[in-house]
Amino acid sequence: MERKEEYNQLMEELENTPIQLEYTMQRVEARRRERYFKRFFAIPMSTCLMVLIAFTMLVNCVPVFAYTCGNIPIVKALAKLVAFSPSLSAAVENKYVQPIEQVQTLNGITAKIEYVIVDQKQLNIIYSLDSAVYTAMDATPCITSTDGEELGGYGISSGNSDKANGALNYITVDFVDVDMPSSLNFTLKVHDNGSAIKESFVKEDMFSSENVFKAPQDISTFTFKLEFNPYYTAQGETIQINQPFKLDGEDLILEQAEIYPTHMSLTFEDVESNTAWIRSLEFYIENEKGKKFDKIANGISATGKIDSPMMASHRLESSFFTESKALTMYITGVEWLDKDRQKIKLDLKNVKAEGLPDNVVFEQAQRKEKGWLLTFGGQEYEEDVSYQIWQSNYYDEDGKEYYFNSWSSGMSGYWDEDEEKYIETPGVFHVEIPLVDYPYDTVYMTPNFTRNVKLDEPVVITIK
Repeated sequence: MERKEEYNQLMEELENTPIQLEYTMQRVEARRRERYFKRFFAIPMSTCLMVLIAFTMLVNCVPVFAYTCGNIPIVKALAKLVAFSPSLSAAVENKYVQPIEQVQTLNGITAKIEYVIVDQKQLNIIYSLDSAVYTAMDATPCITSTDGEELGGYGISSGNSDKANGALNYITVDFVDVDMPSSLNFTLKVHDNGSAIKESFVKEDMFSSENVFKAPQDISTFTFKLEFNPYYTAQGETIQINQPFKLDGEDLILEQAEIYPTHMSLTFEDVESNTAWIRSLEFYIENEKGKKFDKIANGISATGKIDSPMMASHRLESSFFTESKALTMYITGVEWLDKDRQKIKLDLKNVKAEGLPDNVVFEQAQRKEKGWLLTFGGQEYEEDVSYQIWQSNYYDEDGKEYYFNSWSSGMSGYWDEDEEKYIETPGVFHVEIPLVDYPYDTVYMTPNFTRNVKLDEPVVITIK
């Protein structure tokens, strides 16, 4: 309903006196003199006019109020979809949602953009795909400016790929170096997520040329122009802190905190004399009521610096809707990348290496016709949870750079080629990495981090 139509409808309702009010007036007339009747009648009418003016101003100036008064319900499916994220759940509960309701149908597929949850730094697009032709679909998202130009300074991640037809799904766009634009073009390239994908993946040797994921052909492409209400894209608060502190013997500075409806972000700086760079933090924030805000559940969890391997900005769930008067940060652990272990030399022929990341074992190096297959074991820091031990780039003795683009991981054991038996390893996960078309016996690999440190006492810093 347009705001002007809502206004006209309210005016029409005010012109007609409710039956209950007429009955009341009759009773008043019988009990009061005429001058009291006039005064009684004048007060409600002036009050109604004041309420009407206030209502009109709220509808036109405060979108959240307008949304509440409108006829667009927050469906249960939306609340269920975002239940994994405390920040998005709070946004839905507080009706911090902009309805979009754009629909397109092409090649037997209907794509619908239902809502967006947006602020200065993050965009969550809630959409659905439905079809009577395809039983399972997935989509590759892309965003551009409304004039077709590429946008920079953002990261994009998708929700679940196994959603049923017509079910709500989401896509998260994190703007890192820039603020949210006022509008953008959002493109969905839809493909079959059924048997076509399974048939395109041949489970053979990791070095087989057939063992390459063949993306199925796009069956439909939808482009929507999304325009965002300025009320939402302006939401956010930046707190300058500039607090120096010590973390596991290294010097750091907490520069600032940013609080948005979708997340909180903390930005750190280090000093040149440090012996290691931060790769990840275990930390949380607590308000004056004891409510905890943990690491973010969706979107980008951390971003790095251009000129170093340090991960400088780290994200948590948002305190935006809690009206917190005080926020305190507690750091309980940290992952470091030591500066003297940025590249680690591996002797593939003898399966030896020095300076491996802590709690990582070089288990096997199998020479293949087209390269090497390496196996590593890593300690589980959480039960049945693995992590990336190595970054994808590696080097030969001359410094030439290579990349691996696939790997596999398994929990609690591995097959030993030499002993021809399965080795049980409780509390340890295993990673296999192929170095395709790599002929040398020595390789230099780049670790994702080298040390994982749990602090005996947390580092405590006041945010506000």
